[in-house]
Amino acid sequence: MNTPVAIVGVGTSAIERRSNRGIVAFALDAARAAIADAGLDVDDIDGYVGAPTATNAGGLRADGADEVSMRLLAQSLGLDELRWGADLAGAFAPDMVASAAHALTAGAARRVLGVRALYHLPERDYAAVRTTHAYGGAQWTAPYGFTTAGARFAARARAYLEATGATREDLYAVPALARQNAARNPVAIWRERRLSCQEYLSARLIADPLGLYDCDMPVCGAAAFVMTAGDLATAGSQPPAYVRGWTGWRQPPSSIFGHSGLSRERIDVCQIYDGFSTMVWDTLEALEFCDPGTAWRWVRDGKSAPDGPLPINTFGGSLGEGRMHGMGHLREAVLQVTGRADARQVPGARSCLVQVGTFDFSSLLVLGADPGPST
Repeated sequence: MNTPVAIVGVGTSAIERRSNRGIVAFALDAARAAIADAGLDVDDIDGYVGAPTATNAGGLRADGADEVSMRLLAQSLGLDELRWGADLAGAFAPDMVASAAHALTAGAARRVLGVRALYHLPERDYAAVRTTHAYGGAQWTAPYGFTTAGARFAARARAYLEATGATREDLYAVPALARQNAARNPVAIWRERRLSCQEYLSARLIADPLGLYDCDMPVCGAAAFVMTAGDLATAGSQPPAYVRGWTGWRQPPSSIFGHSGLSRERIDVCQIYDGFSTMVWDTLEALEFCDPGTAWRWVRDGKSAPDGPLPINTFGGSLGEGRMHGMGHLREAVLQVTGRADARQVPGARSCLVQVGTFDFSSLLVLGADPGPST
């Protein structure tokens, strides 16, 4: 990119297990916090990107209930000066950043607000499937329950354990690290509860070998960011987190290093999506940070701890903070590369890789403390 693009503000709402407040209230809290963090006013925002889709199987998928559309958020926040906006269907946080970057570099907007909100409706079963029909490829999976409650990830996890000799005791290292890191995150849902190995192993199985604590917790909450480009990137009240590169699910995960201009060895921190614990193993190996079949040892032996060679999910990840669908990962990346992560700060962190999604469908992003060379 010839014009540097950066995230200049981030914000989050409270994160609650359940709430009497509606999803719009959470979205507004996060949006206002991000705008204030950037040192801006609502009237300064002329672009918007959202990813409103409720991706859980039991979602109502209704605007204002468990989704917030651009139209509803703009009206509620008073975004009267929008020149550009987009709601992305089924997208992840890195996709939102990429879309905003395109708009900024094209001159379609000067300051873009991105918002993603999640809401656990009390009257609905979060993972329940209420359809009696399946279409496309789902005809060969849905009738067997393969798409619900982590079943397809459990099948992959079981194959991995059998092939490598890893055990559930080894897998415990992933949620244990999440809880350890969440203890330093003031908005994390599990910040005050560590997890013993005995508690982990004794919890009920959801889909063998994945147990209750291998699954992230559905929550009510929202997170937001503000992006801009060029000289405006350094004009805000916070240091910018520059967008070094991104890649989508159709490309090999390791292509992110070429897109960002930063080699694997120059990545200081990773925020890896962990909707289910074994996703961390999948991604570490897909990005070639470790050899195939060895990620379980990598995490178990402390290489992803805050003082390890490659800290991951320094805020607790989805397993520690709650299911914010990757927005917590993005927020933490911004805070790490701008030196604002408080007690979680990794000393000297100047780059952070963000991966959100599953082993077969994800997007990646690298943020840096500097914009990198012009291309």
